[in-house]
Amino acid sequence: MNLFIFPYQSENFYTCPDTAIYREAGACDYFVPDGIETVRAIPFVYVKISRAGKCIREEYAHKHYDVCGWGVHLSSYDVNEGNTLDNSIFLSEATKIEGSGPYEGFDFFDSALQRASQYMSLRSGDVVILELEDIQAFEIQPDNVCSLSYKDITLTLHS
Repeated sequence: MNLFIFPYQSENFYTCPDTAIYREAGACDYFVPDGIETVRAIPFVYVKISRAGKCIREEYAHKHYDVCGWGVHLSSYDVNEGNTLDNSIFLSEATKIEGSGPYEGFDFFDSALQRASQYMSLRSGDVVILELEDIQAFEIQPDNVCSLSYKDITLTLHS
């Protein structure tokens, strides 16, 4: 499974492997890697690809996903721009999108799938992520613990 990430207000995207997804149940404890001084918390929405495709036309993109959700992505420019660290993407439980035909309100995903599939094949199980807001950065102090909450996810960051 690949993750296709579209940064906030950008036409570009980057990919990362599924090792970036935090898969533990219950409390979310994230241990910040050494050398990271600033962490950015970025909320996003996502769809999961249910049907493989290459060079998907925008008007048919809605046929390639049927569930959606939201989450939080932790990243840092201390490593490089557009990075994704292991266990740094927190996904909500996916919700089935109701209806047949084009999903009203999901047009932004249709254009994202069209752009991504020009360059790479989308496979069943891949996740397409669209960042929602500008970046909220916060400093990480050595030997410090801080918490971040978004909707019903609470993350505890350990440095």
